Amino acid sequence: MTLSRKVIGVALSITIICLLATIHATPEMSLWLDNIHWFTTNAACLILAMLGYLRANTTHRPCKGWFVIGTLFYFTGGLMWIFEVLSQQSQFPAQSDIFYPLMGPCIIVGFIIALRTQLSHSKAWAFTVDATAFSIAILGYVLISYLPKSAGISLFQLAVLTAYPVSMLSASLVSLLLIPYLRPVCMLPWLLLSAGLALLGICWMQWNLNALNHLPQTSLYINYGFSVADLLIGSGLYGWQVRIAKQTNYHRQCRRLRGWIPVIAFIFSICTLIQIWWQSGPHPYAYHIAIGSVVSILIFSALRQSILLNESERLLRAEKKLAEKELEYQQLSRLDALTQLPNRITMLSLLEHNIINAASESGMVSLMMIDLRHFQSINDSFGHRAGDLFLIEISQRLQYIANESGELGRVHGDKFALIITQHKSDAELLRLANNLCKIVHKPVMIEDHELILDACIGISVYPRDAENADQLARSANTALAHAKCSTEQSFLFYCKEQTKQAQNRFKLDVQLRKAIKKQEFFLVFQPIFKLNKQNQPQVANIEALIRWKNSKGEIISPIEFIPYAEQSGLILPIGEWVIAEAIRHLSLLTYAHDQAPGLSINISPRQFRDHHLPSRVAQHLKQYAIAPGRITLEITESAVFEHEEQALEMLNQLKAMGVRVSLDDFGVGNSSLFKLKHLPIDELKIDRAFMVDVPDSSSDSEIVSTIVKTAGILGISVVVEGIETQAQLDFLEEIGCDCIQGFLLGKPMPIQDIQALLKSDRTDQQPA
Repeated sequence: MTLSRKVIGVALSITIICLLATIHATPEMSLWLDNIHWFTTNAACLILAMLGYLRANTTHRPCKGWFVIGTLFYFTGGLMWIFEVLSQQSQFPAQSDIFYPLMGPCIIVGFIIALRTQLSHSKAWAFTVDATAFSIAILGYVLISYLPKSAGISLFQLAVLTAYPVSMLSASLVSLLLIPYLRPVCMLPWLLLSAGLALLGICWMQWNLNALNHLPQTSLYINYGFSVADLLIGSGLYGWQVRIAKQTNYHRQCRRLRGWIPVIAFIFSICTLIQIWWQSGPHPYAYHIAIGSVVSILIFSALRQSILLNESERLLRAEKKLAEKELEYQQLSRLDALTQLPNRITMLSLLEHNIINAASESGMVSLMMIDLRHFQSINDSFGHRAGDLFLIEISQRLQYIANESGELGRVHGDKFALIITQHKSDAELLRLANNLCKIVHKPVMIEDHELILDACIGISVYPRDAENADQLARSANTALAHAKCSTEQSFLFYCKEQTKQAQNRFKLDVQLRKAIKKQEFFLVFQPIFKLNKQNQPQVANIEALIRWKNSKGEIISPIEFIPYAEQSGLILPIGEWVIAEAIRHLSLLTYAHDQAPGLSINISPRQFRDHHLPSRVAQHLKQYAIAPGRITLEITESAVFEHEEQALEMLNQLKAMGVRVSLDDFGVGNSSLFKLKHLPIDELKIDRAFMVDVPDSSSDSEIVSTIVKTAGILGISVVVEGIETQAQLDFLEEIGCDCIQGFLLGKPMPIQDIQALLKSDRTDQQPA
């Protein structure tokens, strides 16, 4: 049982015991019993108010603090009343009469504080006016009830007698008035508080009327009415809180009730006038009081309505502005802010609508996705403002052509969409796409800079390529992705094979990520042999080659996954693993063989552009105590000559570390022998494509011979790949080639086979 229930239980038990004991008690004993249950219920009311303050959150504590102050005043008045009874003081008003009536105003102050934290300024003032009007009506009613019997008392005594019921009844009505204004979720504490204050006000009013009529002030109902009221007030103050309900119907009913409050106040004042007619021999001032209260209520009602009308007018203006903003936001939600073209959501809606119409009329809908190649370079080079101006100009150009063909929109960044509802053949669509590419390719002058970009376009057609808008957009985007990768065509139609390729790429992406996480890769090593006319070829280097053994146990060739890994960026963690694993194997090989060979590691173009590459290689060399000169990094010529300045800087860093650099796949790209003398490289690796027809082809043989001789002049060693016949080997020995690599002498093999090969080489070299 909670502490609050214990307090209520104890106070209620004492009150019932006192009630039962009063039945057969003497008048003196009844007075003592009344003081006991009055004191008990007063104390319970104060304790419950304090418990309610302690359990309240920080938002409610300011108002509940006033509730505690009010109940403390009331409890103080009760203590003074007991002292006055014990000391037989009979003067009126006494000290207790100062404290008793203060509870009502303190509770009203707490109500107003709670109100101002929840409502607008105008509504708070409207409530204050309503509360004042009702308080005046109550004051008028009480005075008219008291005045006919108040001839023998002073004005001050009349004011004290009036303050008792007016303060309690006003607080009760204010509590009820708050309900339609604040719309609380749980109204039980509010109703308990209102009932307790009303009962306390009625008991005090009857007590005073009995005194004015020279009747006994005490009665069983009045005496225990005070105690019941105290417990109701304490229970209400304990559970009272402001938590606004969210039900719409409840809010609507509360607003309707607020509209009737002035009418209720006016009816209450009319009842005051009727009360005068029922009084026998009314006091001379009764008419003035009644008329004054009625006029005051009318004035307050008019003032209250004026306040609410001003707030309603302000709300109407705010709603009008809100509606205008809503319309503006709707426009912005449909249009792209930069180009004022329909945005992605609008274009998708238009596409759905057009497809529905085409389905009912057996028509067709074509969709073109238009993307600008390398648009990001404009933002990077000239800033986003230049990029925005460029997009505006391109959108205007595209719209000039699109107005005759369909609906143009900007769906994302530098991507536009064109919906074509007219029936067009594939040839007509290709001509339109070609015109769009031509108009995009024309120069654009932005801030004295001439900017030129190309467009690529993906085309899909309903119902040939899709059944709905989402599928049609997905098909066009797939075709666009292939067009961006193509070096021959800038615009492509969608075909199902493209989707299959895209799905395969996605599937491969998922599998590669799992392979990296589960470490499904392993290395094999292919020996590189040094040629010597007097002796057999000897192992000079071993090249680390990656293989992938998937979860099914299948060995996947690097030709299948390395290109995609390079494109997706997964080559970076894969390449990092290859470097670390290859150097680790070299350290084990070095430990087993004093004269272990060097190690060649392939570096992908994306790895080569990573400025952390030198530091990572150096870290692994230091970890396994490998001399840098034993490592050869093989870099493709496309990676070197694509960005020559950055490549030269990276090559110099690698050379400064002491590692060797090999130019892989030499001859298949755009390199030249002239460029070699400017590059800090140690080795050329001639692509296997040149050796296919050697020595049968005189032209290929001459090319290989020229490269070998020129490299020798430049002080660069040469490795020739793809040696598979003895005739090729004899030819290379004849022209003085340094090293060879191929299936003739050694296929890719595990590191254990490399160890066996090194042992056999050492045996062959020993003199017989």
